[in-house]
Amino acid sequence: MAMGNVFGYGSYMICDDGFCNVEQNGKRVGFQLRMRLANYRGYLLSQIEDIRISVDGEAIARGDIRFSVGGKTYTLDEMEEVVDNRWELRQIATVTCLKPDGLTPGEHEVSAEEHIRASYIPMVAVARLTRTLRLV
Repeated sequence: MAMGNVFGYGSYMICDDGFCNVEQNGKRVGFQLRMRLANYRGYLLSQIEDIRISVDGEAIARGDIRFSVGGKTYTLDEMEEVVDNRWELRQIATVTCLKPDGLTPGEHEVSAEEHIRASYIPMVAVARLTRTLRLV
């Protein structure tokens, strides 16, 4: 299937706030960022084909990404079957990336991609954005 950035809302994807390490049982297990849907409408989670994250040029494996919206958290594989939850326009999702020891404090170059399968266009719509975020 063809891919392209057909919606043009990518500049809004990565939020300025919420970039932080994640701790579990007193140990850093990864980091998270907040993201907006780079589109003009909401989608069922099963229509979000992929979310790709890289930090400082290092890609995070698909299996190490968790997506939280509407009070629920999913792996990207689980999202493929979700038809009872949506990512709505203006709704901010939390994307958690599992990475032992998390990230060091300071500036990091964060890249994100959203791949959306919309029923009314014959391609997967892809939005990309890279921003420098500060981890405190």
